[in-house]
Amino acid sequence: MYIQTFFVIFRLLFYNKNGDFMEECRYRVSDFEGPLDLLLYLIEKNKVDIYNIPIVDITDQFNEYVRELDGFDINYASKFFVMAATLLQIKSRFLLPKSGAAEAAPEEDLQAELVRQLVEYKQMKQAAVQVRQFWRQRSLMLAREGTPLLQQSVFSGTITVQSLYTAFCTVYEASARKKTPVVQLQREIYSVEESMRRIIGYLRDIGGPVTVLSVFRLCRSKVELIVVFLAVLELLKCGQCWTVCVGKDGNTVALQYGGEETGK
Repeated sequence: MYIQTFFVIFRLLFYNKNGDFMEECRYRVSDFEGPLDLLLYLIEKNKVDIYNIPIVDITDQFNEYVRELDGFDINYASKFFVMAATLLQIKSRFLLPKSGAAEAAPEEDLQAELVRQLVEYKQMKQAAVQVRQFWRQRSLMLAREGTPLLQQSVFSGTITVQSLYTAFCTVYEASARKKTPVVQLQREIYSVEESMRRIIGYLRDIGGPVTVLSVFRLCRSKVELIVVFLAVLELLKCGQCWTVCVGKDGNTVALQYGGEETGK
């Protein structure tokens, strides 16, 4: 049975319609990725339902297309041999009279397995297209380079981030204890960038170290205080100003202007 099937496939693939042997029968790998790719192409070309394949017509077209391919690679062609044998087996079951339901079951299972493979292959092709589109769009994006780290520490002496936070809490708690008169509320709009410019201008006008407490005490509300605190942190991060120790005990945190004006 298998020997006869092999010779039938061999004759279909290597002999033309006149019965003459075709010496130059070559497959091109670039045409299709495999037999499933060719079979799916024929199904879409004929606009048929993948779950209801006209097996007789598709088998004839498959074998006809394989015969006309120019290029031969035995490793690549072996995949088409297997698919051609499968299609011929299913086709023969459809053409030969059925003697009972028991004989119809094997070819139905074979066709169901073929449909399952085609569905999975089609889903993989669609997923591959989406991945290629994603990477094509991703290649058009440019990521911003990270902010270079400062080689010199912005904190000097015994000053730490905790010292800066302590000064902030001192002013914040003091403002919370104040009794604010009842007034009509208005929306206050503050920005970190604007606060950074104000702080730099203030430091340049003073011309020397300014304690962070005096900077924080210029704020008129808690919201502004928080924004100014964030602006101070951003200035330290960018290297626009530095912290120094001042006062008799040398533990008072002060800001020293140390760069060009930001935000321009």
